[in-house]
Amino acid sequence: MALSLVLSVFAQRPQRVNIPEALKNKSFIKEAAIIETSNLQNTVNPYTNRAPWDQNEVEVGGTVYDLQSNAASPSNRLEVFSDGTVGATWNRGTGPTAYNDRGTGYNYFNGAAWGPSPTNRVETLRSGWPAYTSCGTMGEAFVSHISGTTPLNFYKRDVKGTGAWTGATIAAPAGASGLLWPRMTSSGPNNEFLHVIALTAPTGNGGTVYNGQDGALVYIRSTDAGATWSTPVVLDGMGSSDVVAIGGDSYSITASGSNIAILLTDSWTDLFAMVSHDNGENWEKVLVWQHPYPLYNGTPAQTDTTYVPDGAGAVAFDQSGNFHVAFGVFRAIVTDWSAGFSYYPFLNGIAYWNETMEPWIDTDINTLDPDVLFETGNLIAYNLDLNNNGVLDIVDDYGKYDVGASSMPQLVIDQYNDIWMIYSGITEGYDNGAQQYRHLWLRSSLDGGTTWSDFIHLSEDIIHMLDECVFPTVARENGNYREELHLMYQADSEPGLAVRGDLDAPGENVIYYATIEKQTVATSNLPIMREIQVSAYPNPFKGITSLDVTIGKKADVSIEVYSVTGQKVMEQTYGQYPAGMFKLDINASDLGSGLYIVKVKAGDQSSTARINVL
Repeated sequence: MALSLVLSVFAQRPQRVNIPEALKNKSFIKEAAIIETSNLQNTVNPYTNRAPWDQNEVEVGGTVYDLQSNAASPSNRLEVFSDGTVGATWNRGTGPTAYNDRGTGYNYFNGAAWGPSPTNRVETLRSGWPAYTSCGTMGEAFVSHISGTTPLNFYKRDVKGTGAWTGATIAAPAGASGLLWPRMTSSGPNNEFLHVIALTAPTGNGGTVYNGQDGALVYIRSTDAGATWSTPVVLDGMGSSDVVAIGGDSYSITASGSNIAILLTDSWTDLFAMVSHDNGENWEKVLVWQHPYPLYNGTPAQTDTTYVPDGAGAVAFDQSGNFHVAFGVFRAIVTDWSAGFSYYPFLNGIAYWNETMEPWIDTDINTLDPDVLFETGNLIAYNLDLNNNGVLDIVDDYGKYDVGASSMPQLVIDQYNDIWMIYSGITEGYDNGAQQYRHLWLRSSLDGGTTWSDFIHLSEDIIHMLDECVFPTVARENGNYREELHLMYQADSEPGLAVRGDLDAPGENVIYYATIEKQTVATSNLPIMREIQVSAYPNPFKGITSLDVTIGKKADVSIEVYSVTGQKVMEQTYGQYPAGMFKLDINASDLGSGLYIVKVKAGDQSSTARINVL
């Protein structure tokens, strides 16, 4: 496929940052999961950041409807088959504000090329939240929801990538109004076991209380590749005596061999996994973290903030059948349950745990404090101080996803028990003047989770400098081990969610697919020096500014200047320079005011910087 993301590794690992007081005290109200949109603008802003020099990724589709997951951690939407073909699904919709065409976007890589970007959903009715997997010997399938009073959609094809989809439904259990926000995976020698989890529709979404829970997570299984389904059940250990209610999408599921794990990462329940080692026949509950407010239903109102999971999480199995989890954490408080709860997105991080560790069983409200987790080696992602000045320098606003500033984790564990974790995080130095961008980052552990590599910036390529990169989905391996990670995500030129009523009108979002070579990541554990380092001063400026450029070896040096829409507006050749640091003057007198991207080339290496012309 010859596709890969450009990887950037820092010569010294960025340190955990001191959060300014204004950011520590910045809080939001977490919104309930939604199935309809707010009454937003219906004008669609164009996606403007695509540029002609990007050759490292493939655009597989697009959407204006920009909410891929209520808990910001979609799973089971990308599958790599044993023959090297790939299937991808996502929430797709183009018509604000009602998005009547919303449904499953689908594309397929046949081993040579991806198909054209889809122009319609797969389903016949307005749908959403696809979960996709291998199905049978050569087939594929996905499940999606329609509304809070209807069954789930189930669509399959016996031969992946070709032919008509066959549609069916998966009914809610008796007493429940409907099913929402499903997840699905497959297991067994021929992917004949299908495993679905979904939430019974809460009262706020047109549903009813079921099993004593205003939102119960039910498990449904097929042993014959979707021909028949079991009755949806609440597994023992997830009933009303264990969980009051569950938020939409605050759960995930995975399968590897005959091992199945369901991970619950809701902010107001215990964090635990339901694990089966026999394709879903028998289940065991494994507690990861005990909530300091057991069976919390909003009363009494809290008097102090508590560190809790932020809802986003991922789970994967190693070669011994032990499961590993990564989940976002932030600080939160409930003062009025009917209005939701307040959370502090910058008191955050991504926590890591596996079955060889002791669970967090106590009633301490600070057990998941990122400072505590960092000291014990359990905090594996956090806000990065990229300029190493000891402070997080960001615009005091960012797109609202109802999770922490570092969150949306995805996990893959390969045949060597090497762990790969990709996440989306607020990234210092990347903003549009009004809001801060999220970018994608990667860390790996080559010793089963004991130590973790340097941070690798996956979105540093020039095309994504002014992009919001969110909702990563990484394909599981499930015995089909590969030399690369397969990644899909959503990119937008404006931070935040239009569906959530952020600052911006609905706009075009691109669904990207890329691969990441594991060997490239593995060698990043060694100290690596960037071949080129670039900074501009003064900046902003009028007329002339200077670039401080450092190169690692003698080379011919040139620059190219691009507008934020990708148009080349200037280029200049400076001749040959020796290794070391020097200055290059740029005369921008002929450029209009605004932001520009300068690309400095030295031989076969390049690096970029932003300049602001007054």
